[in-house]
Amino acid sequence: MHYIADQLLTRVATFVEDRLKNRLSQKMYFHNLDHTLLVVKGVEEISRHVGLTAADRLVVVLAAYLHDLGYTEKYIGHEEASAAIAARFLTENNFDQDRIELVGECIMATRFPQYPKNELEMVICDADFYHFSLPNYQDYADRLKAEWEENLGLVYPNTTWDALNLEMLSRHEYFTPYGKKTLQERKMLNINKLTDRIG
Repeated sequence: MHYIADQLLTRVATFVEDRLKNRLSQKMYFHNLDHTLLVVKGVEEISRHVGLTAADRLVVVLAAYLHDLGYTEKYIGHEEASAAIAARFLTENNFDQDRIELVGECIMATRFPQYPKNELEMVICDADFYHFSLPNYQDYADRLKAEWEENLGLVYPNTTWDALNLEMLSRHEYFTPYGKKTLQERKMLNINKLTDRIG
Protein backbone atom coordinates (compact mmCIF):
# COMPACT_ATOMS: atom_id res chain seq x y z
CA MET A 1 0.00 0.00 0.00
CA HIS A 2 2.71 2.47 1.04
CA TYR A 3 4.79 1.56 -2.01
CA ILE A 4 1.87 2.18 -4.38
CA ALA A 5 0.98 5.45 -2.62
CA ASP A 6 4.60 6.65 -2.80
CA GLN A 7 4.78 5.79 -6.50
CA LEU A 8 1.59 7.73 -7.17
CA LEU A 9 2.80 10.75 -5.21
CA THR A 10 6.08 10.75 -7.15
CA ARG A 11 4.11 10.60 -10.41
CA VAL A 12 1.69 13.36 -9.44
CA ALA A 13 4.53 15.64 -8.31
CA THR A 14 6.29 15.20 -11.67
CA PHE A 15 3.05 15.60 -13.66
CA VAL A 16 2.08 18.81 -11.84
CA GLU A 17 5.55 20.37 -12.03
CA ASP A 18 5.80 19.60 -15.74
CA ARG A 19 2.34 20.95 -16.52
CA LEU A 20 2.72 24.16 -14.51
CA LYS A 21 6.20 24.87 -15.91
CA ASN A 22 5.15 24.28 -19.52
CA ARG A 23 1.52 25.35 -19.71
CA LEU A 24 0.97 28.02 -17.08
CA SER A 25 1.08 31.68 -18.10
CA GLN A 26 4.20 33.54 -16.95
CA LYS A 27 1.80 36.16 -15.54
CA MET A 28 0.62 33.83 -12.78
CA TYR A 29 2.65 35.35 -9.98
CA PHE A 30 0.64 33.80 -7.14
CA HIS A 31 -1.18 30.70 -8.42
CA ASN A 32 1.91 28.83 -9.59
CA LEU A 33 4.11 25.90 -8.61
CA ASP A 34 5.28 27.68 -5.43
CA HIS A 35 1.68 28.05 -4.25
CA THR A 36 0.84 24.43 -5.12
CA LEU A 37 3.83 23.12 -3.15
CA LEU A 38 2.92 25.36 -0.23
CA VAL A 39 -0.63 23.95 -0.20
CA VAL A 40 0.82 20.41 -0.26
CA LYS A 41 3.03 21.35 2.72
CA GLY A 42 0.02 22.84 4.52
CA VAL A 43 -2.09 19.72 3.87
CA GLU A 44 0.66 17.47 5.21
CA GLU A 45 1.09 19.59 8.35
CA ILE A 46 -2.65 19.92 9.05
CA SER A 47 -3.34 16.21 8.27
CA ARG A 48 -0.73 15.19 10.82
CA HIS A 49 -2.25 17.37 13.53
CA VAL A 50 -5.86 16.31 12.92
CA GLY A 51 -4.86 12.64 12.69
CA LEU A 52 -6.06 11.67 9.21
CA THR A 53 -5.63 8.02 8.21
CA ALA A 54 -2.98 7.24 5.57
CA ALA A 55 -5.74 6.62 2.98
CA ASP A 56 -7.43 9.96 3.70
CA ARG A 57 -4.12 11.78 3.76
CA LEU A 58 -3.31 10.40 0.31
CA VAL A 59 -6.62 11.73 -1.07
CA VAL A 60 -6.08 15.22 0.28
CA VAL A 61 -2.38 15.40 -0.71
CA LEU A 62 -3.32 14.38 -4.27
CA ALA A 63 -6.02 17.06 -4.28
CA ALA A 64 -3.48 19.64 -3.07
CA TYR A 65 -1.10 18.81 -5.90
CA LEU A 66 -3.85 18.92 -8.54
CA HIS A 67 -6.13 21.69 -7.22
CA ASP A 68 -4.88 24.58 -9.39
CA LEU A 69 -3.96 22.82 -12.65
CA GLY A 70 -7.10 24.29 -14.21
CA TYR A 71 -5.31 27.64 -14.32
CA THR A 72 -3.41 26.20 -17.30
CA GLU A 73 -6.74 26.30 -19.17
CA LYS A 74 -8.76 29.17 -17.69
CA TYR A 75 -8.73 31.70 -14.86
CA ILE A 76 -12.42 31.91 -13.97
CA GLY A 77 -13.82 28.44 -13.30
CA HIS A 78 -10.42 26.86 -12.94
CA GLU A 79 -11.66 24.51 -10.19
CA GLU A 80 -13.87 22.52 -12.56
CA ALA A 81 -11.00 22.29 -15.05
CA SER A 82 -8.64 21.16 -12.24
CA ALA A 83 -11.08 18.45 -11.13
CA ALA A 84 -11.38 17.18 -14.72
CA ILE A 85 -7.58 17.06 -15.18
CA ALA A 86 -7.27 15.30 -11.81
CA ALA A 87 -9.88 12.68 -12.76
CA ARG A 88 -8.10 11.93 -16.05
CA PHE A 89 -4.67 11.67 -14.42
CA LEU A 90 -5.85 9.47 -11.53
CA THR A 91 -7.90 7.20 -13.80
CA GLU A 92 -4.84 6.68 -16.02
CA ASN A 93 -2.91 5.76 -12.87
CA ASN A 94 -5.55 3.22 -11.78
CA PHE A 95 -6.59 5.09 -8.66
CA ASP A 96 -9.81 3.85 -7.06
CA GLN A 97 -12.86 5.51 -8.67
CA ASP A 98 -14.56 6.32 -5.35
CA ARG A 99 -11.45 8.07 -4.14
CA ILE A 100 -11.05 9.94 -7.43
CA GLU A 101 -14.45 11.46 -6.64
CA LEU A 102 -13.22 12.43 -3.17
CA VAL A 103 -10.18 14.15 -4.72
CA GLY A 104 -12.51 16.06 -7.08
CA GLU A 105 -14.76 17.11 -4.20
CA CYS A 106 -11.72 18.36 -2.26
CA ILE A 107 -10.63 20.42 -5.29
CA MET A 108 -14.13 21.90 -5.71
CA ALA A 109 -14.23 22.75 -1.98
CA THR A 110 -11.39 25.26 -2.55
CA ARG A 111 -13.78 27.52 -4.48
CA PHE A 112 -14.20 30.86 -2.78
CA PRO A 113 -16.19 31.34 -0.57
CA GLN A 114 -15.32 27.99 0.95
CA TYR A 115 -18.01 25.65 2.28
CA PRO A 116 -16.26 22.36 3.13
CA LYS A 117 -18.64 19.47 3.87
CA ASN A 118 -16.28 17.10 5.69
CA GLU A 119 -12.89 16.80 7.36
CA LEU A 120 -10.92 16.18 4.15
CA GLU A 121 -12.40 19.28 2.53
CA MET A 122 -11.70 21.29 5.70
CA VAL A 123 -8.04 20.24 5.57
CA ILE A 124 -7.50 21.39 1.97
CA CYS A 125 -9.48 24.60 2.50
CA ASP A 126 -7.26 25.51 5.46
CA ALA A 127 -4.13 24.58 3.47
CA ASP A 128 -5.21 26.77 0.53
CA PHE A 129 -5.02 29.76 2.91
CA TYR A 130 -1.97 28.48 4.77
CA HIS A 131 -0.05 31.54 3.50
CA PHE A 132 -2.29 33.76 5.68
CA SER A 133 -0.38 32.34 8.66
CA LEU A 134 3.16 32.83 7.35
CA PRO A 135 5.64 35.55 8.43
CA ASN A 136 6.15 36.51 4.75
CA TYR A 137 2.41 36.80 4.07
CA GLN A 138 2.93 40.25 2.51
CA ASP A 139 5.02 38.72 -0.30
CA TYR A 140 2.07 36.53 -1.26
CA ALA A 141 -0.35 39.47 -1.10
CA ASP A 142 1.94 41.47 -3.42
CA ARG A 143 2.10 38.58 -5.89
CA LEU A 144 -1.68 38.21 -5.92
CA LYS A 145 -2.09 41.95 -6.51
CA ALA A 146 0.21 41.74 -9.55
CA GLU A 147 -1.59 38.62 -10.81
CA TRP A 148 -5.02 40.25 -10.60
CA GLU A 149 -3.75 43.32 -12.45
CA GLU A 150 -2.37 41.20 -15.31
CA ASN A 151 -5.13 38.60 -15.59
CA LEU A 152 -8.29 40.31 -14.39
CA GLY A 153 -7.54 43.99 -15.03
CA LEU A 154 -8.13 44.76 -11.34
CA VAL A 155 -5.84 47.60 -10.27
CA TYR A 156 -5.78 48.76 -6.64
CA PRO A 157 -3.79 51.56 -4.99
CA ASN A 158 -1.63 50.12 -2.19
CA THR A 159 -3.76 51.63 0.57
CA THR A 160 -6.94 50.11 -0.89
CA TRP A 161 -5.19 46.75 -1.33
CA ASP A 162 -4.02 46.79 2.31
CA ALA A 163 -7.57 47.52 3.45
CA LEU A 164 -8.94 44.69 1.27
CA ASN A 165 -6.35 42.29 2.66
CA LEU A 166 -7.12 43.30 6.23
CA GLU A 167 -10.81 42.69 5.62
CA MET A 168 -10.08 39.32 4.00
CA LEU A 169 -7.84 38.15 6.83
CA SER A 170 -10.25 39.38 9.48
CA ARG A 171 -13.31 37.71 7.95
CA HIS A 172 -11.56 34.48 6.98
CA GLU A 173 -12.00 31.50 9.30
CA TYR A 174 -10.06 28.27 9.42
CA PHE A 175 -12.11 25.07 9.72
CA THR A 176 -9.93 22.39 11.35
CA PRO A 177 -9.09 22.47 15.08
CA TYR A 178 -5.41 22.96 14.15
CA GLY A 179 -6.36 25.81 11.82
CA LYS A 180 -8.58 27.49 14.39
CA LYS A 181 -5.86 27.41 17.02
CA THR A 182 -2.34 27.36 15.55
CA LEU A 183 -2.85 28.87 12.09
CA GLN A 184 -5.29 31.46 13.43
CA GLU A 185 -2.77 32.59 16.06
CA ARG A 186 -0.11 33.01 13.36
CA LYS A 187 -2.58 34.80 11.08
CA MET A 188 -3.35 37.30 13.87
CA LEU A 189 0.27 38.48 13.68
CA ASN A 190 -0.34 39.43 10.02
CA ILE A 191 -3.64 41.11 10.89
CA ASN A 192 -1.78 43.17 13.52
CA LYS A 193 0.97 44.10 11.02
CA LEU A 194 -1.60 45.26 8.47
CA THR A 195 -3.55 47.18 11.11
CA ASP A 196 -0.37 48.97 12.20
CA ARG A 197 0.52 49.82 8.59
CA ILE A 198 -2.90 51.18 7.77
CA GLY A 199 -2.76 53.13 11.02
